[in-house]
Amino acid sequence: MRFGAIIRASLLICGAVILTGCNAPHSEEAEDRQDAPNALPPPVHTITLAASKEPVKIEGIATVLNPDVLLQLDADIRSATVAANFSHGQLERFKASTMLSRQTLENAARQEGIDASQLKLLLTRLQQSWGDKAPFVNAEARQTLMADIANGSRAVLRLDFPDMATDEPENVRVVPLRGGLETKVDTLWAAPSGNLAMPGVSFFGLINAGPGLRAGDRARVIADSPERLGGVVIPSAALVVYGSKSWCYVETEPRKYERKLVSLEAPVDDGYYVKGGFEPGERVVVKGASILLAREATPGSLDDDDDAGPQAPPPAAAPSGIGKSATPAVAQSHTAPTGDPD
Repeated sequence: MRFGAIIRASLLICGAVILTGCNAPHSEEAEDRQDAPNALPPPVHTITLAASKEPVKIEGIATVLNPDVLLQLDADIRSATVAANFSHGQLERFKASTMLSRQTLENAARQEGIDASQLKLLLTRLQQSWGDKAPFVNAEARQTLMADIANGSRAVLRLDFPDMATDEPENVRVVPLRGGLETKVDTLWAAPSGNLAMPGVSFFGLINAGPGLRAGDRARVIADSPERLGGVVIPSAALVVYGSKSWCYVETEPRKYERKLVSLEAPVDDGYYVKGGFEPGERVVVKGASILLAREATPGSLDDDDDAGPQAPPPAAAPSGIGKSATPAVAQSHTAPTGDPD
């Protein structure tokens, strides 16, 4: 009897060990299955819009001017300066002499006045043609600038902005029409007259000359407007195209979204600046907008129990015309070529 009891106890202990060994992996596997749905990323991601003071991008046309007229005017000013200095010095010497006739002194004074007037006329022409704030109005700066312009290392531009008021633009760059790198306009001043062929405001500028930026070349000019308007920036990843217009989805309630029209008139570095229709603090969809658009255009085409995880319900009130067309909408995202809009 005692031996049989020992055998039964041993069998019970071995069975408990075997059951314990089988249950441990089973519990871990069940726990992994419970955590698997939570590990899947949600199909829709949103971000909060913040108040922005982004400068508005403006564009215009730049023309690289032929420097011959400017160089000729500079040469005339130099000659007139030499003549005026000589006439003035000669008059002073004649005045110090007691052996010259009155007529000689009068002739010297008249010549001094003529040469001084000629120099003043040329300087006035320089200011009227190029503006009072032109860097080469100053005699000392003009010598260095004219030498750089003459040897082709510096170029003079005329910049015309058709969609700008009187303020001076900021961060001005030019890009050759044939393509290439941007070149910063390091010196900018207002032109004394506008362009009759293009409304708006005009400026002159100096740049370091390069390929595609020689005399007579045209270029595209890009700048920042000095105005800082309140608004928000809609990220490019939030945009979808429907009906030849750009839209984004705003989260109105948890897991409820409304499609809103986005203006593309003011592009900025991270998206598009809008000054109305959106408020700071609103949440916009930056991933999954194409899914929402497809569900809105063809309700019921996607099930909520797809393998990709729980899907967002369609908007409570879709804009008129959505979902009634026989042709399904084609969603296009304004993301980078390698980005996934969903």
